[in-house]
Amino acid sequence: HATTLAGSATLIGTSSNLLIAGLAAPAGVGLTMFSFVPIAVPVALVGWLVLLLTAPLLLRGRHEAPERDSSWRVEIPLSERANAIGRTAAEVGIDFTPDFELLEIRRWGERLDRDSRLQADDKLVYRATEPGVLMLWGNPRFGLAPHNLYAVSIATDEEATVRELEEGEDLVVVAAQSDQPLRSTAALPGAKCFVAAASADVLTDHPLVGLWQKVVGKAPQTGKTWAAVTILAAVITAGSFGIAPVELIAVAGATLMVLTGVLTPRSAARALNWNILAIIAGSVGLGTIVVKSGLGERISDAILTLSAGNTALVVVVFVLGTTVLTNVVTNSAAAAILTPVALGVTATTGIDPVLLLTLIGTCISFTFINPFSHQSNLMVMGPGGYSTAT
Repeated sequence: HATTLAGSATLIGTSSNLLIAGLAAPAGVGLTMFSFVPIAVPVALVGWLVLLLTAPLLLRGRHEAPERDSSWRVEIPLSERANAIGRTAAEVGIDFTPDFELLEIRRWGERLDRDSRLQADDKLVYRATEPGVLMLWGNPRFGLAPHNLYAVSIATDEEATVRELEEGEDLVVVAAQSDQPLRSTAALPGAKCFVAAASADVLTDHPLVGLWQKVVGKAPQTGKTWAAVTILAAVITAGSFGIAPVELIAVAGATLMVLTGVLTPRSAARALNWNILAIIAGSVGLGTIVVKSGLGERISDAILTLSAGNTALVVVVFVLGTTVLTNVVTNSAAAAILTPVALGVTATTGIDPVLLLTLIGTCISFTFINPFSHQSNLMVMGPGGYSTAT
């Protein structure tokens, strides 16, 4: 909820604001990068205060959390590229979460305290859940090689350890279910472990691998971080000063990410969420239907009748109406329906259309009831263990 409220403060902070701006543009109403700030920022500040006061009560667990299966031993080396070098694991957030815990640091065979400052070639040893293994692999702090992570099933009748999977092969064993060092962990037939390899070709003919499956793509690479930050800053700056249309600036920024090697064309294509794009595209069509069918005009007339033309009452009606509608349908659909309605009301009452549209954009973020109303809610449902009821 905190991020949703904050996202409504700028034009590019949420897709519904972009949709409102796109639907309002043909009517001659221009919304800039910071048009939403006067309303959205005070509302966000009040919302954060409410969350700060109520969250400790609302998040108080009613049942004991299920015990996590932290049976995986993970051993990750720190490369010279790692941005955790010279800092402690706690300082960079790789010491403890509910899904993994740092057990020890190994340096040239010696065991160090967990609060020791990290150096290149240190080996960090963790106890983790299976999701924790994936979280560690996806953490950019280790400077890992650009390899994929595979889950493999061991197939051997000979006595061996999981480390022997590495012998003569271009792969690294990352994790196995064991409480012993990986070099001492027996490679039992049918046992599962995680290995990193440049490609699946290494596993196809491996004598100790029965089955394999790619579970995570290449480990994050931090070499292009500053290029990515520079492009992002340029996109925000260009959009803020209205140098070009926001959609053109956004496409240019995405293209630069690919041209500079921050993203590969394939990863850029995979990053597109076609479901969300389809929802937004459908919402644009819904807005057109609202206008062409005369529904927008009818709703505008009803609002004017209900408020008796009083500006304060118009604002109250839109606040309540937007809040209810955004929790019944998606935020994009609410924007598509209410934008033409707001334009119709402002044409009759003389209210500043920018004021009313930014009010709608802010209230659309009040998606506190229906988790399907906003993509941010859907993103936290799984990790947070939430249901529609909670």
